[in-house]
Amino acid sequence: MEQVAKAIGFIVYAVASADKHVTHEEKQVVHDIINENWKILADHEDPFGVRALDFIDKMMVVLDEKKVDSEEAFRLFKKVYDENRERFTPGMNNFIVTICIKTAAAFNQMNKAELVLLSRIELLLKAD
Repeated sequence: MEQVAKAIGFIVYAVASADKHVTHEEKQVVHDIINENWKILADHEDPFGVRALDFIDKMMVVLDEKKVDSEEAFRLFKKVYDENRERFTPGMNNFIVTICIKTAAAFNQMNKAELVLLSRIELLLKAD
């Protein structure tokens, strides 16, 4: 579960930081979506979803404090994804795409950088 939660933290941060700035609204959307959909994460060994939510929230804060750029966060996600593909079910992949789209739409309209990144995420997750 920890690796999957870490990967989700990486990818939503990548989307949120695609425009070089992570807003409070984006962080709140991520928190709310994870909180509302904890059952999906519960299927990944976290019976209450709390650990996953905390882990993803913390990951967003750490990446933001370290000023990790969007491309590096995407590469971190891809590395975890490639090493743990069996843990990324079709349902989990759909959840990741949904949370990424909602994160991108959280602050104003989606920009070109976010749209390009969303396309890359969908291609990666639907390649299997």
